[in-house]
Amino acid sequence: MVTATNIVQRIPLLGKMFSVDTSTGLEEINAWPSLMVLTSFVWLAVAGLLGVALPLTQLLGLDSALYYTALTAHGAALAFPFLFQLMIGVSLHRTAGCLGRPVTGWLPALIYIFMNVGSVLLTLAILGGLKISYALMYPLPIVGVQTGQWSMDVVILGFTGIALVITTVIVLYPVQVLWMLFFGREREDLVLERRTLRDPGMLGMAMAVLVLLVAGIPILIIAGLILLGLYGVIPLTAIAWATEPVVFQFAFFIFAHNLMEAMAIMIVAAVYATLPLYLADGTRKLFSDRLAKLALWILLVASLTSFFHHFFTMFPAMPSALAYHGNIMSWATGIGGALTIFTILATIWKHGLKPEPGTMALLMGFALYILDGVSAVVTSNVAWSFQIHGTMWQAGHTMGVLVAITLMWMGVFYHHYPVITGRRLNRVKGNWFVVLYSIGAAGAFYSFLAAGVAGMPRRFAAWDQEGWMVYGNLVLIFGLLIAAGLVVFAWDLLNSREIETSPGEQTVAAE
Repeated sequence: MVTATNIVQRIPLLGKMFSVDTSTGLEEINAWPSLMVLTSFVWLAVAGLLGVALPLTQLLGLDSALYYTALTAHGAALAFPFLFQLMIGVSLHRTAGCLGRPVTGWLPALIYIFMNVGSVLLTLAILGGLKISYALMYPLPIVGVQTGQWSMDVVILGFTGIALVITTVIVLYPVQVLWMLFFGREREDLVLERRTLRDPGMLGMAMAVLVLLVAGIPILIIAGLILLGLYGVIPLTAIAWATEPVVFQFAFFIFAHNLMEAMAIMIVAAVYATLPLYLADGTRKLFSDRLAKLALWILLVASLTSFFHHFFTMFPAMPSALAYHGNIMSWATGIGGALTIFTILATIWKHGLKPEPGTMALLMGFALYILDGVSAVVTSNVAWSFQIHGTMWQAGHTMGVLVAITLMWMGVFYHHYPVITGRRLNRVKGNWFVVLYSIGAAGAFYSFLAAGVAGMPRRFAAWDQEGWMVYGNLVLIFGLLIAAGLVVFAWDLLNSREIETSPGEQTVAAE
């Protein structure tokens, strides 16, 4: 705890933006979350610069190798060390404030070290020539070695980094949350807003981490065996079954698709927990807890097997019925989404809403998430998948998930910021951030989708071959709007003002 606080305070500029308030007695729940969120924004800056570089490599006619390096590094930085680490930091702070349990000890430290050291190793491997996509297909990294595209050393380095990251995601973070939920002793001095698993916000968090733990075990075992084989600890011939493309891909998509679903359940739960705190009449209650819980259960059950829709080309390795089952389950998640929409709107209609930047970010992020869900339902359809799965449409769907959930978590962070730092953000700057980011994210998302409909392949470095550069220009313009919004947000953090209140008054609750 003291170590995390000291690290934050000693970082130039950023230390002021995320300084830990040590005067309230809440340092044990503030320190590690603050350091995690701070570090996540460093990775966001890296990812943002790489994202802007993608269309510039096309406009300036630079070597295509730079495009693929920037694309791979952009995706790697954006997904895990930024977004997932932001989620870890804010959600651990929320859990601690609800349950009165400190975020201290070796496990939060290990989460932080594994996530960031793993991400650095993967980044070094990418700079060394490794260029793999989100949809990681083994043995393609080894094929790249055999064809001279990169060396075996960078494959081993990259897989080591990936192993550390997914160990954090699949094991360390879920274990930390489950330990806080079900074990340990409550400390009254750390309780900000007491909540139990009967509350939709806490129930959704428990669901999400259990999905990560259960759905991630197969890929953790297989990837671990492959890594041991690459290091020469065990012969590769002994684990040939794990390197079969069908085996690896099934394990990968069980994890990868459910990772996105778990993040969605987690942020929906955070919305259920945060929204009531900003109701105009002070009731602090959702329209219906039962509807909220039903929505979470539907999202959980429907999403668990929707990953099958990715295997529309794997006949006869997988029966076609399972691909259609995945399609149906993807549509079924829309029922959970519809119930969530109803619950949120009915809550606001009945009780009114204080239009704070954090709540506006939550609602705009949720709107973007619903729009992205529509694109997911389209691409999950087996017939449509043959046309657009390998295009920028699919890249847009992935990007849409990330930018939407990012905006929602940043909205939740607005609520937690005064408790963590003892400082207050500016409403005008916050509103400008939400407006700029929302317009940029929506524009970039639909530019990706339009490019996919036009037939533009994803991970393709020659955008001008078929007149696709117009979509690249649009992505650049809207991407700069996102960047402008984030600059406003950073300026707001840098100029935040100290508040003179008691811990209980600094926040309605860091639930």
